[in-house]
Amino acid sequence: MSQEREEDRRPKVRHRDGLVEVAVWERETEKGPVYNTERTRFYRDEDGNWKKTHSIPERDLLKAARLDQKAYESIARLRQQAQDGPEKREPRRRQRDNRER
Repeated sequence: MSQEREEDRRPKVRHRDGLVEVAVWERETEKGPVYNTERTRFYRDEDGNWKKTHSIPERDLLKAARLDQKAYESIARLRQQAQDGPEKREPRRRQRDNRER
């Protein structure tokens, strides 16, 4: 698989706080890039295996809202970089929250 196709299958940006994550996906269209988000919460099942769900329990709603805001800001930054052109874009790097460490 080419490097470009591999890159297409990964989110542009991920923000995570504890077990909650919001990923920003980019899709190119004739009118330019379109961004979508996906919220995920990780948990362990009865056997101790890691699973994920898109359902957010009450106790994690504020985390999810905070991450949604970060995703919104990331999309605004990506749009600005697209307008500025490739010569002004920052190198791609994983964005991390302070709580992720």
